[in-house]
Amino acid sequence: MRTKFSLLALCAVMACGRRAHDSPDAFRWEAELEPGTTIHLRTGSGRIDVIPGLSRVARVSGATHWVGRNDPIRFAWKRDGDDVYLCALRSSRGDCDEGGSSFRDDHSWLDLFSLFKHRSTNAAASFHVELPSAVKVDATTMNGSISLAGVTGGIDARTVNGAINISHVAGPIEAKATNGSIEAVVDSLGEDDPITLEGVNGSMTAVLPADLEAQVQLSTVNGGIRSDFAVTTEGELSKHRLRGQIGSSSREVVLKTVNGNVSLLNRAGDETPLEPPRPPAPSRRIAPRSRS
Repeated sequence: MRTKFSLLALCAVMACGRRAHDSPDAFRWEAELEPGTTIHLRTGSGRIDVIPGLSRVARVSGATHWVGRNDPIRFAWKRDGDDVYLCALRSSRGDCDEGGSSFRDDHSWLDLFSLFKHRSTNAAASFHVELPSAVKVDATTMNGSISLAGVTGGIDARTVNGAINISHVAGPIEAKATNGSIEAVVDSLGEDDPITLEGVNGSMTAVLPADLEAQVQLSTVNGGIRSDFAVTTEGELSKHRLRGQIGSSSREVVLKTVNGNVSLLNRAGDETPLEPPRPPAPSRRIAPRSRS
C-alpha cells in the first residue's frame, strides 16, 4: 500500500509541473522601416504571419505556448543597417543575427530528467507582423506554417514541417519547404524578379501575371505538371519535367518537388478554383489551358 501511495504522489508531482500555458502577448516591437529594409523573422517552432500595414511603422507581436512551469522562450531583436532581426530563442546563449544560432536548444541525454530540472520540452513561439510596403521578408521556422500577404519588397521563406502560403505580393520570391505545400499568388514582378518554389513532400503552385516572360523549369518525381502559359520547350518531353521559354526574358521561374504536383498558373484567371495539375501535351509547344 505504501508503494502504491508513493507512486500516486509521484504522478501528482509530475502532472503539477506539466500543464500547458499560453501567452498571446509575450512580445511586442515596433519601428519605422524605410523601403529597402529587410526584416528577418526566426523561430524554431511556431507560425509566422505577415500582413500589410497602413504606415511606415512595422508592428510585430509574439505569442508563446509551452508545457511546464516556466516559459522557456525569450524574444530578441537586433538592427544592423538595413537589416532587422527578430528571433524567438530557446537558449539564453542564442544569438539573433545572420550568423548566430538562434535555434540552439542545448539538449542532451540529461533532458530525460527534465521533471527535476523543471524544463519545458514542448514550446512554440509565433510571430504576427504588420509590414510597411517595399520591405523584404526573410522568414524561417522549423516546425510551423508561413503566411505572407501583401509583401512588396521580396520574399525568402523556409520551413521544414509546414506549408507556405504567399498571396497578393510583388517582387522576387524564394520559398522552400521540406514537408508541406507552397502556393504563391503574385500580383506583379519586376523585369528580372525570379520565382523559386522548392519542396520535397508537397505540391508547388505559382499563380503569376498574364504578361509573364521567363525561363521555366518545372519538375516532380511523383506527381503531374501543368502550365497555363505557352512554353517553347527544350529537349525531350516528359510528364514529370518541363523546361523551356516563355517570351524572351532571362528571368528564372523554378518549381520543383519530389512528391506532389507542380502548377504554373495564369494570374488573369485565378478567381476560379484550381484544377488538378495535368501533364503537358505531347508537342513541342504547350498551349495555355483555360480553367473551368
